[in-house]
Amino acid sequence: MTTRDSDTGWRTVGRPSDIAPPAPRPRTRFRKHRSVPIAVNIAPMIDVTFLLLIFFLVTTTFGRPEGILASKLPSDTGAPAVALPLTPIVVRLSPAGLDGCTIDIDNYSTTPEDFEQLALCLMEIQKLPGFDTETPVVIRADDDVQWDHVVNAWNAAVRCEFVNVAFSDSGGSP
Repeated sequence: MTTRDSDTGWRTVGRPSDIAPPAPRPRTRFRKHRSVPIAVNIAPMIDVTFLLLIFFLVTTTFGRPEGILASKLPSDTGAPAVALPLTPIVVRLSPAGLDGCTIDIDNYSTTPEDFEQLALCLMEIQKLPGFDTETPVVIRADDDVQWDHVVNAWNAAVRCEFVNVAFSDSGGSP
């Protein structure tokens, strides 16, 4: 006699002693999955890349190259031009006494007594033809001069609104 079994299909059924129990199926812990090829979807990445490219192109400002900049030169009014001095204003500081300092300005007849008078002398030089705030001021200090005096000379030049103030040793060139 045969009956239909839901697990195995058709089987023969006879006497209970003739029928062997079905063999147990081995149970696996993990289910077998169909193998799916792994792929990276790069379409969103390309979209974001193009959006960033468009953003940077739209927000970037382009400047003119330096060689093409328009220069605005003053017109010739017929007034004689005053040549700028070739040499800078040189302030020499040398030690005097224990804490003192002597101040000399090259090519200038007045010798300032202190740093307030140095500022006044620099203002007078600035008013002379050919001198302005762009004229370089070089402070040359001997090795024995205290640093406070060098800083005071620099402060006097800055107080007169000179923008090119430099330091030099006593033996070097400006």
